[in-house]
Amino acid sequence: MTRSLALALVLAAALARAQQPPSPPAEGEAPRVASFALILGVNRSYDRAQKPLRFADDDAARYLDLFRLLGARTYLLARLDDNTRRLHPQAAAEALEPTLPSLRAQVRQLAQDIAQARARGVAAELYVVYAGHGALRDGAGTVSLEDGPLTGTELAREVVEPVGASRVHLIVDACDSYYLAYGRGPGGERRALSGFAVAPGLAGAANVGLLLSTSSARESHEWEGVQAGIFHHEVRSALMGAADADRDGRVSYREVAAFVAQANAAIPNERFRPQVHARPPAGGDVLLDLRPGLGRRLEVEGALGGHYQLEDGNGVRLAEFHSAPGQPVHLIRPGPTDTHFLRRVGEHEQEYRLPAGDGVVVLAALEPRPPQVAWRGAAHEAFTRLFTLPFGPDEVARMTLPPAPRVPSAPSPASPAVTGSDARFEGGVVALVVGGIAFAGVVGTSVHAQGLADKLPPTASQSMVAEQNARIRTANTAMMVLGGVGLGASVLGGVLLLWSGAPATTPVPTVTVGPGAGALSLSGQW
Repeated sequence: MTRSLALALVLAAALARAQQPPSPPAEGEAPRVASFALILGVNRSYDRAQKPLRFADDDAARYLDLFRLLGARTYLLARLDDNTRRLHPQAAAEALEPTLPSLRAQVRQLAQDIAQARARGVAAELYVVYAGHGALRDGAGTVSLEDGPLTGTELAREVVEPVGASRVHLIVDACDSYYLAYGRGPGGERRALSGFAVAPGLAGAANVGLLLSTSSARESHEWEGVQAGIFHHEVRSALMGAADADRDGRVSYREVAAFVAQANAAIPNERFRPQVHARPPAGGDVLLDLRPGLGRRLEVEGALGGHYQLEDGNGVRLAEFHSAPGQPVHLIRPGPTDTHFLRRVGEHEQEYRLPAGDGVVVLAALEPRPPQVAWRGAAHEAFTRLFTLPFGPDEVARMTLPPAPRVPSAPSPASPAVTGSDARFEGGVVALVVGGIAFAGVVGTSVHAQGLADKLPPTASQSMVAEQNARIRTANTAMMVLGGVGLGASVLGGVLLLWSGAPATTPVPTVTVGPGAGALSLSGQW
């Protein structure tokens, strides 16, 4: 009887909450911001030395589905394999090959669409999502298309700048992805961030937000268990609503960073623990507004908190979360015509069949059953620990992000900015010049003294010899002084020149999520 009463109370509370979605736009009200998404999934790099990926195309197809659910206009560049085409027919119908000509054509179309939105008084927000290969070349991070690489500077010049969006959100899972925005300085030993230099294209753009899968040179990971990249699986889960800890209908950079950190915190080996670099653009910390899609959502009450996996009818894992006790979760429901399954993971696994159609589905109103399909797929032992720890507002409160970038003011032509390294170099050159002049003076004085001795005639009187010896002593003293000046200036000049070649010691502010729950550290290597 007590159990039935408790279930009735939970159901009543859930139904009451479901009637109050978090402030969706009023019906008929024109959106003030239009969303656009450019999605790239590249399994095979132009560099054949890089081993092909398996699931970058799957990641791209699932992002297409997610942004479509939220009403964004999407553009997809990916070469889908046979399995992905079967699972994602809409993506198969729309995808263009991931090459530079296709990218430039899509950017031109995107720029036209955004210009049309602006002409109608609607601001544009652009999401650029990349899943694929990354590399560090000549100190700059690159991502690969099938026919060539793109540096962060080229992404800024060829994608971000031409489209004219008011805000751009760059989401990247690739090896060395951190270096797309932050160049790598000279050197080879490990030092704390001193080798990183801010690239003007992405990190210096005030309207660009960054969500990168690695804090330095860590590799990215795919996993058969989710048929996707680990980082993108976690980010998509967050953006479907699982990271909205304060339930305001908007997912912030801080919430995503905390969600991803907590999802990976139980993995003991940092090699398999994806890390995240999150930095919001100027003007706000919101990464994604969920409210346009919350009319179709799943409500999981706090009393039912736990580890859940959302799958479609084909067994594809679409989202995953582990809600803290008492923490309610709302999740946008994909595919109004499809049936989906929510599996509770743990000692006593349960599965809920989510009905198709629109509207709000309350988990407490559904009848659980034992899972009908056994867990499948080869898994790395480390990845079975994903989402072991629960996520809630406490994890978000512990998360800190670097400040949004500021647009740097251009230095005055009459007084150009001089760095400490430049000043040391210029001082070293001046010191070497002074040393050279002093040594030239030593030679000249030596020749002059020898000339004075040679000019003295054999018949010279004693007074003439004494006077000439005095002149010679003066010349010798001058020669010693000039020699000392020359030696000191040369040593100083050499030291300054060597010092000017060392990496700058001013650190670039960044957040790296450490192994503990929400733990942070400043780290890096060069």
